[in-house]
Amino acid sequence: MSKKAAVLAYPNSNNLGDYIQSIAAKQFIEEEECTELDRDSLDDYTEEPVKLIMNGWFMEAPSHWPPSAHITPLFISFHLNPTAEKVMLNEKGIAYLKAHQPIGCRDLHTQKVLERKGIKTFFSACLTLSLKRAAFVNLKKERKGIVVISPLERLLPEPQTFRRTHTNGLFNILVQTLKFPFKYIRYRKAISRLQAYLDSLDETMVWTSQLIDRKQFSEKERILAATKQLALLANASLVITSRIHSALPAVAFETPVLFLSDGLEHPNQQSRLAGLENFFPIINSTDLLSLKGQQPEAKKAHLPFVKTIEKEMRTFLKD
Repeated sequence: MSKKAAVLAYPNSNNLGDYIQSIAAKQFIEEEECTELDRDSLDDYTEEPVKLIMNGWFMEAPSHWPPSAHITPLFISFHLNPTAEKVMLNEKGIAYLKAHQPIGCRDLHTQKVLERKGIKTFFSACLTLSLKRAAFVNLKKERKGIVVISPLERLLPEPQTFRRTHTNGLFNILVQTLKFPFKYIRYRKAISRLQAYLDSLDETMVWTSQLIDRKQFSEKERILAATKQLALLANASLVITSRIHSALPAVAFETPVLFLSDGLEHPNQQSRLAGLENFFPIINSTDLLSLKGQQPEAKKAHLPFVKTIEKEMRTFLKD
């Protein structure tokens, strides 16, 4: 009996980028044949065997790794967070990855880390690069407007969001609170540069966020919001963002992108960007000063990776 196909679910996520990744995975699966599994409790799955598309970042709860034996995984656009490496790459975790190699890695950091552990890999880039523009907009409709999504967010943490958890103790909360005024000054300067650049362009603009209140909106509503955001990206003449899952779908739609890296100096953030500079320009807000009145052109470096992704997905799901 053939196994049912599955994609990752994010019931507790406030990040539309997570849902965008699952939308990308679902495009390869008939709706009635797809089931969803919570990314952060894959070891708890005990129902009928499934084939799971294992794309994205792992994981919020690394102690739940490796997944259940009832899951047959396809590792494609896999990202391993440096913070989770120590937990996930223990003896059991390495054995699991070797059993399902080669691992398609979303970024070069993940690829290097796994190869150092003797795990076979390849650079797959991100599954969202395979999204089709025609699924979200009328291709006959002219592109219009600049979409600015969550720019420079990492420069402006909100003190009320600093929660005491197993990874964020009282000392960290105090340090981040003390840093807040300095980060705010840096944020205001960066926003001022961005606004000056936008003012130099004769375009309408939409400002929006990749984050959504998970308490206010159901998971179904969050998925709908992600779909609407993809339509914005597909219809735009330019996307400016500091979020990779706004930038990468825009690349898939051949929408020009400017990615602002201010505030992304932490190793966790740098690891996510390694190799992605091939698909969109990664710049600092200070670089905008020399770009006034100019818009970048769309790159097509992603197209060979799309072919690889589609081949891997067809092979995995052919049953």
